[in-house]
Amino acid sequence: MFRKFLEMLRKGDLMTQALEDSYKMFEESVRLFEVVTEGFFGNEYPEGFDVYREDRKLNNMERGVRRKILEHLSINPRQDIVGALVLTTVIVHMERIGDYSKNIYELASKKNYTTDCKYYNRSEVLARKLIPTCKRAVDVYREGGAGEAKLLIEELNDLKREFDRNIDEIMEETDITVKNAIIFSLFFRYLKRVTAHTMDILTSVWQPFDLIDFFKEDTSQE
Repeated sequence: MFRKFLEMLRKGDLMTQALEDSYKMFEESVRLFEVVTEGFFGNEYPEGFDVYREDRKLNNMERGVRRKILEHLSINPRQDIVGALVLTTVIVHMERIGDYSKNIYELASKKNYTTDCKYYNRSEVLARKLIPTCKRAVDVYREGGAGEAKLLIEELNDLKREFDRNIDEIMEETDITVKNAIIFSLFFRYLKRVTAHTMDILTSVWQPFDLIDFFKEDTSQE
C-alpha cells in the first residue's frame, strides 16, 4: 500500500519534498536517539552537541512538512489526500522519538545510577539491539517494503516485551537502590516508547490508513 502512496506523492513537487523531508526527519530522530543512548552508557557526545538544538530541529522539520502538505492541498484539495494524512501521522511519531531522546539525555546527565547494577548491563544489551533495528526501520520506511516492515515490527515488539519485563522485575526487586530503581525504570520506559513510535511509523508501510498505529494484537498472535 505504501508503494501506491509513493507513486501518488511523487506526482506533486510539494508532496515530493514533504516525503523526502520525512525521510530525513526519521533518520535524524534515530541518529539523535543513538547519540543520547551512547551517552547514557558513558560514551562522549559529538563535539558541539546540543540535544535541545537537535530537538528544536526536529520540531522545525515537522512544521516544515506540515506547511508543504497544507500548501499542496490548498492548491490541489482533492489530490493525494490519503498520502497527506499518512505523512502528517508518521511525522508526529518521529518528533516523539526526539522528545524521548531528550528525556534519555536528561536522565543520563543526573549521573545518579551505578554501572555495576545488573539493569545497567541488561539495558545496554537491549539498547544495542534496538539502535540498529531503528536504523533498519529508516531504510524500510524509505523503500516502502511491506514484508520487511512487518518482520521488523515483530522484532521491535519482542524488544518492547523485554523492556516491559525488566520494568516489572524492577518493581518487584528488593536488592536495588532507590536511585537505580528510578533511573532504570525510566530508561527502560523511554526505550520502550522509542520502540513503540518506530513500530507506529512502520505500520504506515503495510497497513491501510485507518489501521496505522494498530498492530499490537496481530503481531502478538502470529
